[in-house]
Amino acid sequence: MTLSRIGPALGTAATVAMVSALVASPASAVPQCNEITHCADENWCAYHRTVDKAYRHSPLTEINKDNIRNLGVAWLFQPGGAEQAAGGLHSTPLVLDGAMYVAYNPSSVMKLDAATGQRQWAYVPEMNQAVVARSAFAHTRGTAVGGGRVYMGLADGRIVALSQDDGSVIWDQQIVDSAKITAGFSGAATYVSEDIMVIGQNGGEYPVEGRIFGINPKDGSVVWTFYTTGRGDDAALATWGGDSWLYGGGGSWQPGTVDFANNQIIMGTGNPNPDYDYCGADCRDPNADAHRPGDNLYTSSTVALDLDTGELNWYFQEAPSDPYDYDASPGEYVIFEKDGRRMVLHPGKSGFNHVHDAATGQPLAVYSAMNHQNWTSGFNLETGEFENMLWPVAGEKTLVCPAIDGGHSWNAGSYNPNNGIHYRTVQEWCMWLTIAHKDGSGPISFGEATRITEPYAQVYMAAEWIQADPETDKSHGRLIAREPVSGEILWEKRYDIIPQASLLTTGSGLLFNADYLGNLEAIDGDTGDILWTFNLGSGTNGGIISYAVDGKQYITVASGHGTYVGMGMLAGAFAGETMDYQRSALVATFTLNTFQ
Repeated sequence: MTLSRIGPALGTAATVAMVSALVASPASAVPQCNEITHCADENWCAYHRTVDKAYRHSPLTEINKDNIRNLGVAWLFQPGGAEQAAGGLHSTPLVLDGAMYVAYNPSSVMKLDAATGQRQWAYVPEMNQAVVARSAFAHTRGTAVGGGRVYMGLADGRIVALSQDDGSVIWDQQIVDSAKITAGFSGAATYVSEDIMVIGQNGGEYPVEGRIFGINPKDGSVVWTFYTTGRGDDAALATWGGDSWLYGGGGSWQPGTVDFANNQIIMGTGNPNPDYDYCGADCRDPNADAHRPGDNLYTSSTVALDLDTGELNWYFQEAPSDPYDYDASPGEYVIFEKDGRRMVLHPGKSGFNHVHDAATGQPLAVYSAMNHQNWTSGFNLETGEFENMLWPVAGEKTLVCPAIDGGHSWNAGSYNPNNGIHYRTVQEWCMWLTIAHKDGSGPISFGEATRITEPYAQVYMAAEWIQADPETDKSHGRLIAREPVSGEILWEKRYDIIPQASLLTTGSGLLFNADYLGNLEAIDGDTGDILWTFNLGSGTNGGIISYAVDGKQYITVASGHGTYVGMGMLAGAFAGETMDYQRSALVATFTLNTFQ
């Protein structure tokens, strides 16, 4: 394999700030004895339900294919934040022991009675409003719980821990200097144990250094820091021209998956900054004339980090010198076993599925999930390279597929361990991309024409992008059931407007999806047949979960139009179909034999 594609740790890209919190034993950071690492069937303990698999699968079976027609509304709740930034509701609720925790924009969280929807407490932080007002990411995608605490990353660069009981603040730490770098926190943390939780800052759109933090959940102190643009790692820095790594972006804005067997967390990093560069086919040369010449490690990459130290165990770059904004941060990291081998699947924003050996990172299968991608002819497992990459030329309008919002987005799929099938929404759309010239001249869709870091960092993307249809089809979504290693498709369903909900499977073989016309759907996971629908009144951008209280199973969806992808659909490929859609936020919960 070539250095630019995949490798073990190239050097030391992590600094250990407080080693006393973690002892030397490889497994010391991960005692598997708490309710998060051993999530009870009736709970939804983490963003993907469990921290160690990311299946988004509930083993509950009370609601099944025979009685799904009797599913009805149990309760509804409308949180705030729908009008904040791009708005909507795109978090995934968590449920522990009958209590639901819902994160909502910009950085708030509330506790509800999971059986009735009655609010028990709410936390609305006082934040640096100057930062919030100028942030491109003043929204939240979720929260984390563990050790009797609820953890929220805030838009102004703080992390807070709240009492699960009453929402009171246990600790409040300024982790990122958002007043200077503007980037903050918008993704959920991953609680591992009482010794460590992991969270990345957002902000690939800002000219700053991306970072992933290991945090002590008891007091909020920083245990270690991994720099996604290579600080302290000479081999990684060699993939950046000059000092461009100092401004290289690479924010990590979605939670990772804990690989306890190898004492590591596997997660994705964001795009390099600026998002687009004028260097064309020369971009991978670190000596090229460019804003950020070279492959730009470890941006747009999967990274496996040691839980004790934050040191890099292995990486895989999903888009070298990323010319399209195909960061690897969105998308789930599903750890599963097949033929006696532990593997990890990542559906990337590039539209490709990547299957690796979980311990070593060796790519086992890398294939396009899309029918309409044109940025590469494919990945060569022998050379470790994406072949015949498309390199847009500055000032020239180029059709690039998928569009900036990706062939897969942050809305996760679901893996059913009972049948070994992974279900995922694929986005079939493109963009007309025109990259700005070296001096910043040319059309720009968002942000500044040149790099600005004083007095604070500002969005720097350096291109215009316009949503477009594929050459031979209309933009659309596909819900696909496939075997994840071979890529074999069992069935698929087309949606004229791309769905944006995270999926759910259950132990009874049901699959739940929510489309952008407002329909929550219960689907037969074996056949793709729709068995039940309910109109939520708006498109969905959040997660669908299942849990039980007092033996009764519930289905909950975090619904509501908004988010950058949702608003982009309204303004672009689906403007007519979504005309006058209003931003909204709704938590809707269903159970059997209610309001029939």
